[in-house]
Amino acid sequence: MKRILFLVMSLIFSNLMLSQNVSFKLIKEYEDTLKIIADKIMFSKIEEDRIRANDGFMTILKDVLSYEKSYKYPFDSLETISILSPADKNFRLFNWILRKDDGTFSYYAIIHYHNRKKKKYEIIELLDNSENLRNPISDDLDSKNWLGALYYEIIYIKKSGRKYYTLLGWDGNDGNSIKKIIEPMYFSGKNKIKFGLPIFKLNNKSKQKRIILECDSRSSFSLKYDKDKERIIFDQLVPIKKELKGMHEYYIPEGTYNAFEYKNRKWHLKEDIDARNKQKDKKNKKSPKMGLIKQ
Repeated sequence: MKRILFLVMSLIFSNLMLSQNVSFKLIKEYEDTLKIIADKIMFSKIEEDRIRANDGFMTILKDVLSYEKSYKYPFDSLETISILSPADKNFRLFNWILRKDDGTFSYYAIIHYHNRKKKKYEIIELLDNSENLRNPISDDLDSKNWLGALYYEIIYIKKSGRKYYTLLGWDGNDGNSIKKIIEPMYFSGKNKIKFGLPIFKLNNKSKQKRIILECDSRSSFSLKYDKDKERIIFDQLVPIKKELKGMHEYYIPEGTYNAFEYKNRKWHLKEDIDARNKQKDKKNKKSPKMGLIKQ
């Protein structure tokens, strides 16, 4: 591992003066090294080795993303790293997990952002502060105070007014339960990235800044976006026993579905919806690519 990092840092310094003329060939060399280190983050048996690999990966990824040409480079060999872009291609999100020996996870992310006003590309690191958030459902968060998650979809619906994105993410939590998160994100202010908006309207007419769903870790539940109907569909979760109401680590899918439907720039809760896919042409439907997590 030390040898790999030494070779990469030598490569960085030897090409530092050529940053404006960097080639895709050089970026490919970075990618090859990042792939080796990313595999160590995911599969090394010793936690200390995973942490050391993660530190090296972060350093090298930041460096290669500082090159302007890297914005259009796919990095598609990094199979253990989630790389997402919204429909407007305004940014890319590099996102991954670090598994700990106690069954919990740490989350890491970098936003590769095209600042159109300054006409340059910027790198914004998200710092996971999940353990210190007192009220994650209603807190205003930013890049330095982030509710860590592994995102698997970015929803962008082009409308007039403030531009924001809705992210769907997974949180392995503590081993007893898993969580899935619906997180609004937008660009604003000194910290540039903001999380949380009061755009989720519940049936009691209250609003929330984000949605956090939690379920028993032995069960699995779905949270996915239906683009055709502009709605986010998810399993209705209920406690195993009535006396366990409110203890979400004991919740399981009931077999029915709810949804947040997009209307007037907000997400409105609709319960007990028909989640069946009624596509007429099923023959042309492509199988989804295998991801890091189940949706």
